[in-house]
Amino acid sequence: MPLLFLVGCGTHYPLDIPEGEWMEMSSRERQRAREKEAELEKAREKRRAAEAEARAAESLKWLKRREASRDKARYGDRVQCVFSNAKAYEWGEWRDMEPVALDIVRGMVLEFDIQEAEEGDFGFQEKGYAGFDGQTLSLCPERDMVQRNSPSCARVLGTFEEYARGIKKRIGADEFIKGKIRCDLAPGKGMPERLIIER
Repeated sequence: MPLLFLVGCGTHYPLDIPEGEWMEMSSRERQRAREKEAELEKAREKRRAAEAEARAAESLKWLKRREASRDKARYGDRVQCVFSNAKAYEWGEWRDMEPVALDIVRGMVLEFDIQEAEEGDFGFQEKGYAGFDGQTLSLCPERDMVQRNSPSCARVLGTFEEYARGIKKRIGADEFIKGKIRCDLAPGKGMPERLIIER
């Protein structure tokens, strides 16, 4: 077994040239192989940088689209929630987590942080995903569960009028998260005018 390990971790030569062929090459050929390897590595690094830049640009576009969708949302399509006094199921037990604020538009899948309330060397930090369809707000452990109406998600179910007045509930999902949530409709286009009478 140790012999197999040594064989598997043999010396690497430029351009993956086999050792026998490398030993037969002249110093000039070896130098050219090293230069070619350096060129290829430089090209790979340039490609990685371009891909990272493209990902950053796509993230920025996504954020701008998300902000635009919030700005254009009609009243009733955007909900703002605070999830507090919450616990997350981590390492086989319920542990206190930081409060979470959500600002989500109908049809959007929003990523949020699930983070231990008392940070330490072994504190957990996970991701959750939220979606809103106009009546149901879902908090899920995986992105695709939001659209699938999965039983693994914690949910707030309410009518337009309930969201307009403000909803306060306890929610939870087995082996995921549980706690109190408060949700209100955010101001938007078509919001009814309210008559304020001062006495």
